[in-house]
Amino acid sequence: MNAPGNPPFAPPPIPAGRLARLGVVLDIAAPLDVVQRLAILCDRAGIDAVWLADRLHIDRPGEWLDASAAAAVAGAACARARLGVAVASTPHGGENDLPSRAPAAAQELMLSGIGAGLRTVDSAPLRVSVILDDPDDLQALLDEADDVVLPSWRFPDLETAADEVRARARDGGRDPTTLGVAVLLPVSIGRTQAEAEARADPDELFARIGHPDEYGIFGTLEECQDRVIALRHAGISDLRCMLPATEDLHDVIAQLTAITIGSTDVLVPGSLRSSAPPPPVGWGGRRETSGAPRVSGGSRRR
Repeated sequence: MNAPGNPPFAPPPIPAGRLARLGVVLDIAAPLDVVQRLAILCDRAGIDAVWLADRLHIDRPGEWLDASAAAAVAGAACARARLGVAVASTPHGGENDLPSRAPAAAQELMLSGIGAGLRTVDSAPLRVSVILDDPDDLQALLDEADDVVLPSWRFPDLETAADEVRARARDGGRDPTTLGVAVLLPVSIGRTQAEAEARADPDELFARIGHPDEYGIFGTLEECQDRVIALRHAGISDLRCMLPATEDLHDVIAQLTAITIGSTDVLVPGSLRSSAPPPPVGWGGRRETSGAPRVSGGSRRR
């Protein structure tokens, strides 16, 4: 279940004190000085992975542009964050030239579609993840992909999709604990709901793939952290966040780093979250609620 000479499959480690591995997707179509500045900001803010992709084509990944120039400046800017690059995979059954197409600075690759021979000895140092458009495609990836990536606009119920991925991996002969499950999703965070709305609503990409309130992570810091906890309960350990095209993106990144702070010790993939504890005796503030999770389309989302 792995090419000879390659390291064994294993999900990337979650940093201590974090609920999930946190990545930010930067637009390679932006001027290189902007890419460099944002990469430095992400690195210093404690973002775990900086991903480079053609933002306006991210829902049409076969049209992704070459990220080599952006990777050169972003790679030099990242002292601790890992650098990931979106690369169009070879056509099914086509010749594998992945190592030659991967920018030298890249440490991880996120591929669109299913290519032949993705995980080879030559590309072993690169962590390879593949965007999953259809659960039926998973079987073809089990021998080659380190991680699968669930685009939130194709899998609006991410928790159920993650459960299905693990079940299909097990049925296909792959230990599900060796398969990383990542999500690619829009994110807008603000100090208030209104601020999060103001950042997300004008965004061209979000208008096309879906609003973060429905398909991603959205709202105040507390609301966004609650969503991250729900995703982590479903066994999703890697977040690849598409942020709004806003002038105060530096502020969004600063707030983003706080939403994954927490411990995973009590989280069990596939389990339902416990209800909130009752208020103290004599508490006169909020009235008691049932504590039942908010359900949308069968999701365990709170």
